[in-house]
Amino acid sequence: MKKQLLALLFLVAISAFSSFKLLPEEKSKPLIGEWVYQVSDAPYGYEKGSIIFLEKEGQTVCVIKLEAGELVATNLKIEKGKITFTTYVEGSPINVELTRDKNKLSGTVDSPEGPKTLTAEKKEK
Repeated sequence: MKKQLLALLFLVAISAFSSFKLLPEEKSKPLIGEWVYQVSDAPYGYEKGSIIFLEKEGQTVCVIKLEAGELVATNLKIEKGKITFTTYVEGSPINVELTRDKNKLSGTVDSPEGPKTLTAEKKEK
């Protein structure tokens, strides 16, 4: 009887600790995927599109997809919910700083015309 009670307590303890492990994983859903964005006051053709985060050779990379084509992001950094990268539009560097909250990204785009607000939502598969 003692062995059965100990086995039951052991299983309860394991399941309790396992459920605690799931909480952080649920909180940090992967950034990988397509995020549909809008930028307030951006020039025509740049005001909306997709930010796509991919895994290539064990590294996360970012591509910005527009109607007119694609832009490659450089200097991508992902730290504690903060995402920063640089891309080039017509030879000018555009710095992007985003914060992630579940399935939403928000932040600023520093362009030659001044800062602009960017919002994005993760596209469902």
